[in-house]
Amino acid sequence: MTVRCQTTEGGVDVGAQVVLAMAARAGIPPLAADRLRGDVREALRAANAAVELRCSAGDEGLEMAISPPGEALEAVKGALDGHGADIDGEAVVVSVRRTQLRSV
Repeated sequence: MTVRCQTTEGGVDVGAQVVLAMAARAGIPPLAADRLRGDVREALRAANAAVELRCSAGDEGLEMAISPPGEALEAVKGALDGHGADIDGEAVVVSVRRTQLRSV
């Protein structure tokens, strides 16, 4: 799913909610998904310009990329560092793996 987000309050909230929904779809536990949502909200604010947000939910978890203007890459990455964010070209990418359950 690809969403173009403005960094207005409404645009930031829409992007954050898209990430929350995709994280739930990927099987990310609720508290981790909510933490990611809040950090994405801060990352989108840090971009201070319209961004492209791409999310993909799969069996392994959630893949996400945010493409801000070049001067905002480090700020966006900083907001997502708690999730192992990396810069790949002109995007900040995050992979959130679903916790595998084991029987005890």
